[in-house]
Amino acid sequence: KAAQRFGLSQREEEVLRLLAQHKKIGSIEQELFISNNTSKTHIRHIYRKLDIHSRDELSDLLGLFE
Repeated sequence: KAAQRFGLSQREEEVLRLLAQHKKIGSIEQELFISNNTSKTHIRHIYRKLDIHSRDELSDLLGLFE
């Protein structure tokens, strides 16, 4: 599982799951009841932990775990 492999927190794993579903930041905020700054912080942490820099890289990486 990618979340365990990369040391993501439970909340980061939830955000990652929604990103994998191609959800926009606004949808993630509404679904998880978090602010814009909080969602962006989680996404920054996810990108750093996964050593990626874009959603395209995220999609490529997630494809490896399907």
